[in-house]
Amino acid sequence: MSLPKEPRQKMINMMYLVLTAMLALNVSAEILNAFKVVNNSLQTSNDGLTVENSAIMQDIAAKAAANESKEKALIWQPRAQKAASYSKELYDYIEDLKDKLKREAGYNPEKGDTTYKIDDLDAPIRLLGSESGGQGKGEELHQKLIKFKTDMLGINPEIEKEFATKLPLNLDKPKSEEGNGDLSWSDSYFHMTPAIASLTILGKFQNDVKNSENDVVTFCQNQIGAVKVRFDKTGVIAGASASYVMPGDKLSIYAGVGAFSSASHPTITINGQTIDVDGNGKATKDIVAGGSGTQTVKIGGSFKNQDGVSVPINETLTYVVGTPSGVAVSADKMNVLYIMGSTPNPLTISGGAGSEKINATLTGGELKHIQGSAFEAFPKTPGEQSINVTIDGKTTSKKFRVKYLPDPLAFVGSKKGGPMSSAEFKAIGGLITRLENSEFEAPFKVISYKLGAIGGGISQYATAVNEGNRWNGSAEAIIKRATPGTQVFFDEIRVVGPDGRPREITPIFFTLK
Repeated sequence: MSLPKEPRQKMINMMYLVLTAMLALNVSAEILNAFKVVNNSLQTSNDGLTVENSAIMQDIAAKAAANESKEKALIWQPRAQKAASYSKELYDYIEDLKDKLKREAGYNPEKGDTTYKIDDLDAPIRLLGSESGGQGKGEELHQKLIKFKTDMLGINPEIEKEFATKLPLNLDKPKSEEGNGDLSWSDSYFHMTPAIASLTILGKFQNDVKNSENDVVTFCQNQIGAVKVRFDKTGVIAGASASYVMPGDKLSIYAGVGAFSSASHPTITINGQTIDVDGNGKATKDIVAGGSGTQTVKIGGSFKNQDGVSVPINETLTYVVGTPSGVAVSADKMNVLYIMGSTPNPLTISGGAGSEKINATLTGGELKHIQGSAFEAFPKTPGEQSINVTIDGKTTSKKFRVKYLPDPLAFVGSKKGGPMSSAEFKAIGGLITRLENSEFEAPFKVISYKLGAIGGGISQYATAVNEGNRWNGSAEAIIKRATPGTQVFFDEIRVVGPDGRPREITPIFFTLK
């Protein structure tokens, strides 16, 4: 399964994987209900993709009707239409399979039966299975998915090159702890799978199809957007090399015609002086900043537009000449620097000179100039460190406290302890950590933790050590046994932050309901 960009879709796919694994243990009402939640989320996502893909196709059609983009659009529109057609054909086929599956499980609206048995294990086998007399629709689906992927990549060599390894459609057999090497593709997905779970799996394939369509039609749209068109408007451009300077600093003023068209035959004046125009239609004049406060530069001249009509130029640029002052160094987020590996601490460094004259260093770390007065600090040693700013040979120092990041807190989903429904807890599948009330987005990775549980379906206190953030192995087995009333404890939680330093954080516990 490919990983889509949207966080909501990532969560849907994660829940799908977790819930599929749960089927190997037990088909409880909670698990069936959780599949209903995922199935509804997939449908919502599919509806959203349908709307988005339709909007993209409408934009491509508009570009095909516009003179400035018609030539390129008429090349890529048929390719986008093919992708949309392939997607609709397969999506509708799967939608029909979903209807047939519900009917196999008791759905018959013509006779007033508007519900179906969501826990029916035989309906998927009868319709989709390839063994025991099944209709074999699962293998038919498999072949259609293969053909869809081949057709999409075969639309155009550029599309094949772009998506040969990243089209969001995985056709491998799902892996199973019990092993499924002897099962067909369809039986690996649908054998002894409740009706609601099979519908969710079919919805997942519809989602893969819609995402594939979205990727391809967006690619086609972008190719049209890259077309070079004739400019239908011509305008004036004028600017300065800086908007804030100090007395004696040099300031470059440039002015010209939009698109730098040589056919415009521009003449440019800066402060009344005619300036030669270079091959790109740009005139440049260096002036020395004087006085202080807001200063103005007058741009004049003329150019011919694309209809051959002479158009006058009358622009005014402003810049500010500052008054020399002392060096200022400030942390943008808080008056302390944190050791965060490759994650930067943003700083502002200014002084009585332009940014190009400022040379700044950090003791016990590195300092990087971004642009203007913006810098980034990467401290490596805790304690008191200095930022040394040198301007015209004179050095000024400012001391900062350097600390390690505070410990993050552990979460299951959005909660850091307390009551949580058993179905939600099991569906989430692991621990995450994050800093609370912090100005920084500093990721921490869970190395390991000790999981314990008692109560509900667990009569004696059970423990397991888990590696990584997702519970697996013995820890996962304990979670599967948990029922409403079970208390689950997480302690000895070891994490590592962007500074690369392992640490143990505060334990948490939950009561399942």
